[in-house]
Amino acid sequence: MLKALVIGVSDYTSIKQQNLPFCKNDIHVVRDSLVSGLKTDKSNVNTCGETGIVTGAEFLCALNNLILSTGTGDTVIFYFSGHGGSLPDGHHLFLSDAAIKTKDIIENLEKAPAKNKIVILDCCMSGNFTIDQTATFNIDEAVEEFAGRGYAVLASSNATQLSFGHPDKPISLFTSFLCEALNDVHIIRQGKKSLYDISKLLFLYLDIWNKKNPHKQQTPIFRANMGGTIFFEVQEYHPYLTARIYEETEDYIIYAVEPLHTGSLKRYAVKVILKSPFSFEEISIANHEIVNKVKKADVYKNDISQKRWQGKSANLVFCYFGRDESDIVNSNYLCHTTWVDEHQDKKWWYRIDNNSIIINDIHFNIHSYYENLKIFTEENIGDKDILIEKTKSIMSHLITLAEKVIGLYNEFLNGTKSEETLMDDLGTIIPSIDKYYFEETDLAIPPIELQEWSQCCSNLSATIHDFTLFYNKRYLSTKTPDNRIACMNMTVSRYYDDLETLKKIMI
Repeated sequence: MLKALVIGVSDYTSIKQQNLPFCKNDIHVVRDSLVSGLKTDKSNVNTCGETGIVTGAEFLCALNNLILSTGTGDTVIFYFSGHGGSLPDGHHLFLSDAAIKTKDIIENLEKAPAKNKIVILDCCMSGNFTIDQTATFNIDEAVEEFAGRGYAVLASSNATQLSFGHPDKPISLFTSFLCEALNDVHIIRQGKKSLYDISKLLFLYLDIWNKKNPHKQQTPIFRANMGGTIFFEVQEYHPYLTARIYEETEDYIIYAVEPLHTGSLKRYAVKVILKSPFSFEEISIANHEIVNKVKKADVYKNDISQKRWQGKSANLVFCYFGRDESDIVNSNYLCHTTWVDEHQDKKWWYRIDNNSIIINDIHFNIHSYYENLKIFTEENIGDKDILIEKTKSIMSHLITLAEKVIGLYNEFLNGTKSEETLMDDLGTIIPSIDKYYFEETDLAIPPIELQEWSQCCSNLSATIHDFTLFYNKRYLSTKTPDNRIACMNMTVSRYYDDLETLKKIMI
């Protein structure tokens, strides 16, 4: 459940500071955006400052009530709009009659039982804060417990900048862009918005503003000790369900039919288990039988493909023949075949080389390595418990290193690190990522029951290793600075998606 405290301080008469009339308006637009953009229950959004006045006592009472009302599965959002400034002991938020140290507020929120907390500060010099070290993944915890746990702080300006009101709206500039990002429907994926995508879009809006308004620069700051990111469920998601075909006959099992359709061809890949040691001649006969069964099948990946091909016969059918389920799982096949209809260029599809042959109008590609690979696989399947332990150990190191990389990269985006400094910092981390990545690739082959989990870990490991490619002095000449940022952003997004996928797989 998402719970929020939204504060706007407009009246500073008591402490003889300039009043900020737009801050009490910020309360309404932020509350409405949390409701409309993140589907927060309106009753879970508490506000302070409707009259423009927020006293220290009122503030502390509201903050304490927020902390006490949260449960372990909740997400907490704290938003402040008003004066802010740096005093000798650090950054402070200014209320109508008092100043409260920003770090104290963050530390108090961190003690809340909620799994994650988001602090949003729209005030001058709001980037003048530090956070504890980046998230550390413990080998004994589940990814589900790690991902999204911790806190993140999103500030409207860096440690020396002012925060401005919007020139055309009765609200603040930062809050205007924040609400646009919260309400954006184009960042919804599979019914969810992520904190990462919201902050990235917000950064983009302010980057555009800064380019157009060089004399009123606001550089937003994002820092977090959170593992992964937070995903907000904002709409019902009904994934397209691909039909599954499984059929067992006396001679073979159709294990799976997978759609490979393009815009111009309807194509299927069929995974087949042979129940007897058939000759290639016998396989060709079975192949025609299988083609007749599946060529008018309705198996698609999405609605667009279904509308395009439903009711039509396949143009191509690829069949992959193994002798047992382990062959299918490990993608080790005795042979694979190609059948094409009479409208295709058979000279192209039925090309002959040293490993191929045509039998009964079926093109065979024979895998001469099949037996050797099968023996190798059987001899190198790891013990389940040992493999789980080794994989968890490696992934705990890799995920912790990934969070360090992202933390350093965020400081580069925040403008507190130069690209040269970022590369120097990453130079001390890259060797460790290389080490654990290659250890993961050298693990034993997983038994069938671990296959999906192991593959997800391998995917995540490869994504983390990609972090070593962009700000590595060895590859500096291969990309422009803008291209490095684009590649890194895409990899960070993929890392969060890989973590989310791994959360769903239990072992």
